[in-house]
Amino acid sequence: MTANFRARSFWLLLLAGLFLRCVALNQPLLDAHLLRQCQTAAATQSLIEQPGFPLSSSIPWLADDTARYIQELPLYNYLAIGVFRLTGQLDLSGKVVSILLWALSFFLLQAIWRRLLEPRPTVWANVLFVAAPLSVFYGQAFMPEMLVQALALGFVVLLLRYEEKPTLARWAACAGIGLVGLLVKLPEVAHLYLILMALIWRREGWKGALQPRYLVAGLLSAVALKAWGGYVDAVNRADLPEWTSQETLSGFIGPVSLRFQAKPWVMIALYLGAFVVTGPAALAAAWGLRVYLRAKTAGFLGLWLLSLVVFYVLWLGNGGAAQSYYNLPALVPLCALFGIGLQAILSTEKLALWPRSAATVAALLLAVSVAPVIAYLFRQDRTIYAAAQWVRTHTAPGEVVLFRPQHRYDMTDYPFNPVPAYYSGRRTFVWAGTTSEPKREWALTQARRPIVTLPPAPPTGLVAKVQKWRGAGLRALPSLDWLGTAGFAKQTQGEVFVIYERSEP
Repeated sequence: MTANFRARSFWLLLLAGLFLRCVALNQPLLDAHLLRQCQTAAATQSLIEQPGFPLSSSIPWLADDTARYIQELPLYNYLAIGVFRLTGQLDLSGKVVSILLWALSFFLLQAIWRRLLEPRPTVWANVLFVAAPLSVFYGQAFMPEMLVQALALGFVVLLLRYEEKPTLARWAACAGIGLVGLLVKLPEVAHLYLILMALIWRREGWKGALQPRYLVAGLLSAVALKAWGGYVDAVNRADLPEWTSQETLSGFIGPVSLRFQAKPWVMIALYLGAFVVTGPAALAAAWGLRVYLRAKTAGFLGLWLLSLVVFYVLWLGNGGAAQSYYNLPALVPLCALFGIGLQAILSTEKLALWPRSAATVAALLLAVSVAPVIAYLFRQDRTIYAAAQWVRTHTAPGEVVLFRPQHRYDMTDYPFNPVPAYYSGRRTFVWAGTTSEPKREWALTQARRPIVTLPPAPPTGLVAKVQKWRGAGLRALPSLDWLGTAGFAKQTQGEVFVIYERSEP
């Protein structure tokens, strides 16, 4: 394979990747993980409305202008604000930042491939990085995942460069990028430090633990993480104690018994099989693992795969088994295995006789398998959007609206829902199954109009079976008699939502 072909394939795949991620550029944040996307967007909107460079944002689901919270170090948010100053459209700005960060990740990836893969597996690894549904969707989502990915890949590149030439400058850059990644999203970056420790051990043994450069970096990182955790706790403890650093850490780790249950591991396999190595790509990745293991080389990729195992074992609570985007750390290692495996398959005696035809068929199989999954991720929740737009049109600014979602299983018991407030522009209190009684009583006295979304028809077929197995389908919903008891009467009956209004003066 010539250097010219490698260069052409890189630019063609980069352009294809940018095109795929721009398809939904003008769409609202109503597709997969709209809750997390709108949390990030609403926090960014709050930062825009405040003077200076605040780190905390208003809570959009409590209808309380004084309640504040922090999710992560808002570096991504401020990048989106920078683009917003140019575009004037917040949803668009967040998507553009993610697309640019994906492109940066693709550039960084080439520095990794040059050190880990041969030229032909590199092309196929790039193909999967461009086309994997998880990469396509989160490569444009209004979330900090692409920032975390770029920081993680930057850390890996600097780690490889430091291994080649361990200068103090390279170490400082590596430690600095790693710390920023930890501050933005610790669970998706921390496992890479296992690779760092393995490389230091291989080069310096026990003496490495006593090197001043490592001691200083470790101390500074520990102090920064402790200070940031303390600040997050000070902000969140008052109005969002569930999101203090200790509660968040415990939620990500989960109970020890979870490691011995089948369901979380099956969920991880489903996420990876559906969104990363989709369809026949899983077979190629499995074959790539076989080829790699048979080579008996304990290289950098092997360390990366071992660190990934630790990642899944450690963060089994709210990590990869619970949220699709927490499987992004597996994307690059699986792309590498896919490239190795597919090239090995295409090099077999029979397929090697028809190289172009075999490569074309492989590319078509991948495209056909990922297309419906990508379409699934981009499906829009128009029910909640229609309800929010009704509120924006028919209520006055400053009015408190009570919102009771009943159209999605992931919203009925989730109180941290920012979507109606973000798209209605009104003070919105989200009434969920887990909302505390004092907060409910406050909302009933403050709200003039409750709005309730209606449950859809139950799913059928494979979707219904998967939801039933997960325990995630729409369950029997409680009665709405409490609205009548509180003095509300039905005002408007729509196709997908019902509006109530206070019937007493």
